[in-house]
Amino acid sequence: MNGSQIMQPGQPGQPGQMAGSPAQAQLRLATPAFWILLSALTYQALLCAIHTNLHNISMTDVALAEAVIYLACIVVLARRVQLELLVIGSLTAAYLLLWAILRNQLDPKGFRDVMIPILFYGLGRQLGSVPYADRVLKWLIALVLVFGFFELFLLDWFSRIFNIFSYYVSQGGLAAGSNWATGSVLGLNGIRPEGIGRTILPSLLGNHRISSIFLEPVSLGNFAVIVAAWGLVKNREQIKEAVFFVLAAAVMIALSDSRYGMITVALLVLLRCLPLGKHHGWMMLLPAICVALLIFLATYFGTQYGDNIVGRLYVSGRTLQSLDLPMIFGLDGFNTNYGDMGYPSLLTRLGLLLCLFLWAAFWMINMQDPRGARLRASATVYISLILCVSGTSLFALKTAGILWFLIGCMASRQSDEKENRHAY
Repeated sequence: MNGSQIMQPGQPGQPGQMAGSPAQAQLRLATPAFWILLSALTYQALLCAIHTNLHNISMTDVALAEAVIYLACIVVLARRVQLELLVIGSLTAAYLLLWAILRNQLDPKGFRDVMIPILFYGLGRQLGSVPYADRVLKWLIALVLVFGFFELFLLDWFSRIFNIFSYYVSQGGLAAGSNWATGSVLGLNGIRPEGIGRTILPSLLGNHRISSIFLEPVSLGNFAVIVAAWGLVKNREQIKEAVFFVLAAAVMIALSDSRYGMITVALLVLLRCLPLGKHHGWMMLLPAICVALLIFLATYFGTQYGDNIVGRLYVSGRTLQSLDLPMIFGLDGFNTNYGDMGYPSLLTRLGLLLCLFLWAAFWMINMQDPRGARLRASATVYISLILCVSGTSLFALKTAGILWFLIGCMASRQSDEKENRHAY
């Protein structure tokens, strides 16, 4: 099929319009997108199962698996190149290459991190729509919950298939002797230490934090926030759909004991209840507000690090205070492991200029209806808060790909016109 045949469904009078209803044409076009999203969701679990039962998996193997997924995105998007994506991708690549010259070192992770939002947004924009995103997300939720309850009720069988701790040790992310939970093959954050314990339903679920197909409870909590955000942007006449997504998110947050998920979803519910209409433009400044609050916390509240929200915020603020201008602009410190400190990691790896450019591009997306504006505001809350407590979760392919695909679907001109008539 050549590029002239792939037209926007539902636009009569254009040459090469596909036969059949818009929904049928859209479903055929979006089939590759489903398999790409499914691969992004499950590739880590599949590699972990191979590592546990067949063959040792290294970081190189993980990188090759991700490269295949990115290549699949590029092949699909090449059918009809979108000018705005080509411009943003080219400018970003040129910037990173220039910074590699100034640093005297190429940073592959920087390219990888910015590739995810560009490719998956393009995938949703070109092949997706809101009704199709609903169907795909429901399938993914079902898969995640099946694996989650499998881990909850059949932990011994789950552990035989997925030796998560050994999997991450083989990639160099963990030291072999660092597992404090005797007899457990889950990740280090798969069990809450006795001194901390669970926050959500401790008497029912104990200290075990469910990770499901993500292998990490943090990612399950992040996925839950994305699911809740998608439900909360629905119009009032879509209340049943909204309730389904929010309840599914609540179950996943409880299973993973995600404190970040619990707080963020509560804020998203509050945001949905506020009579803002389309007036979300002020939220463009939310990352800057979060940075200012982190620095304020570190300056005026003396504390020390602890595995709690206040302690992690304090350390992030102290680290932000220590950054000099070369580090803020990404010329120094880009290869430093900042752990759970997202803003220092983002600034030193990409630089302030590229961050501002990509953030402006995100806010310049022309959403087709108020749901799009609400989703962008919700994604802003998700991004701004996750960078306060996590250094890498924002760019984890298994959740980031889904988030940016949904944003692309909401921006797609293939959205259901009947739904677009109802604003609230």
